[in-house]
Amino acid sequence: MTVSLETSSRFVAFMAIFTALAAVLDSIPIIPGFYGGVWDSWLFLMSPLFGIILGPIGGAASIAMGSFIGHLVYFRNPYELLFMWGAPLGAGISGLVFQRRWKPVFIIYTGLLLAYLVTPVSWQLPLWGIWDVLVGFGVLVLFSVIVNTRLWPESGDRRNVIGLLFATVIGLESDVLLRVFFLVPCQTYWFFYGLTVEGLQILWWGAGFVTPLKVLMAVVVGLTIGFSLIRILANQNIVEN
Repeated sequence: MTVSLETSSRFVAFMAIFTALAAVLDSIPIIPGFYGGVWDSWLFLMSPLFGIILGPIGGAASIAMGSFIGHLVYFRNPYELLFMWGAPLGAGISGLVFQRRWKPVFIIYTGLLLAYLVTPVSWQLPLWGIWDVLVGFGVLVLFSVIVNTRLWPESGDRRNVIGLLFATVIGLESDVLLRVFFLVPCQTYWFFYGLTVEGLQILWWGAGFVTPLKVLMAVVVGLTIGFSLIRILANQNIVEN
């Protein structure tokens, strides 16, 4: 499902609206005065819907532009301009999943996860810190198995609900995974933040609580607002399956 390209002006209008929404959400901190870290703004709640409605490329581009503007309005440290790319990737992945294009998603997710697991520093970190990412990989494997079987509904509300669930979880965990890739395999935990392995271990224990909670919040938003939005737009022929 993507915005109908019946007219280019319609697509441009949707891109402008969604980009403005992304900029606003990215400008609002979850905790006032908290200037860094995974999902430090409220954009994560809606980012999967960008890819689902606008498509993988349009959703990723809209999130990227909105995030950049939001990062200028609510300025963190300059390092966050690197980590912000997790959100566009997550939106793009959500769009691919909702379109049942599992192969590129599987390649990207597996590549990022393997890059983390083969990094020597990760061997000293508890798996608890990325347990949700590992569960996300299991969800991706399940998705890749059933997407082309009779278990996947061909039409109707049930298909949209299942698609929203898979797209939200896999998209957001891809967002997390890219940020983890920048932090650990790219060693920015040391280059940017001066963290020792011991300090990173403490951070990992906390991450095991925080990121799954945010994924759960986004799933609730996606299954409520997202499902209603898709039905409204489909009834008005604004989106096409």
